[in-house]
Amino acid sequence: MKTAKLIFVFILASFSVFSFAQKGTTSWLANCTKLSYHVNYNVIEYNFILDSLTTSNGISFNWKMTDPMNYKGKVKMSSEALDTASAMNNFFSDNSSLDLTDKTTVWVSEKVYKALKKGKSVSIDASLGREKLTFKSAEKLTANYNGKSESFDVLYATTDSGNKFWILDDSSNPLIMKMSIGWTIEMKDITSSK
Repeated sequence: MKTAKLIFVFILASFSVFSFAQKGTTSWLANCTKLSYHVNYNVIEYNFILDSLTTSNGISFNWKMTDPMNYKGKVKMSSEALDTASAMNNFFSDNSSLDLTDKTTVWVSEKVYKALKKGKSVSIDASLGREKLTFKSAEKLTANYNGKSESFDVLYATTDSGNKFWILDDSSNPLIMKMSIGWTIEMKDITSSK
């Protein structure tokens, strides 16, 4: 009987750890050294890489695009933008330094995330004009995390015009993992010190 109880406790503890892992935690994000996306823009393919990520007083990072684009720049998003913005910046100029106070990029705001999490629609502008974004389903996407393939829980949502978003299911870091808005960007590699 004692052995059966111990086995049950072990199974319950294992299930709890598995459930936590499935929910995912982005504690790795604050210490993330690099996020690497693959971009397919009108048959031009390149990587979009974020590094030097900091998460104090909003989010800031350096970015670069690999061949054939070879652009680079910096972004800072204010806490207010991360809380309530419904517009996004999805186009970058070489050597730009963006200070976003009413738009997000790479992330959606908490306001957008919460609406989708509740299964509601929300008005957004993904740099293409204002449209309605509607939650469709909870899904999983894979990306390499410190060299190993990992599965991430995402919210899949679409707009009236057929634009598609896969957003990390984490209220503290609703990172865009994949986006298709006439061109596509998809997370491929995450390199973290955690």
